[in-house]
Amino acid sequence: MQTSKTWVLGAALSLFALAAAPSPARAGDVSNAAVSCFVDTYAFDVPEVGTCSSIWRPGSADNPSTALFQVTGVGAGNYAYAWRNLENNTAPAGCGNAPYCQVTIYTDVYGDGQATLQVTITDLDTGAVRQAQATAFYYDGFT
Repeated sequence: MQTSKTWVLGAALSLFALAAAPSPARAGDVSNAAVSCFVDTYAFDVPEVGTCSSIWRPGSADNPSTALFQVTGVGAGNYAYAWRNLENNTAPAGCGNAPYCQVTIYTDVYGDGQATLQVTITDLDTGAVRQAQATAFYYDGFT
């Protein structure tokens, strides 16, 4: 009897784990699309979805630096990407039709310390469209 209770408990926990897991990206599905970002420093920078930040100190990064943005949550497919800088409502130079974009970012002492990009993702096979955005912050940790 103990074995069957353990088996039932294990099966229930497995089903719960499957139900709680986020759905994987599927080809042609833009519903889970998001934008991750990081500010490039001399450290091992890890992309974060939606909002990212870094702190500048002498010898830790360049100022200005680069904020890198990338579309996540879409599977292999046929997509078009249109990037927009929400701070000045223009298309960032050099981004084009790519799932990633990079822009120059200054710290909050030498500039506004932030970059916000939005991307419109279009599935060219189904016509599905989704917009996603992220904001990078770059703080001056020296002054």
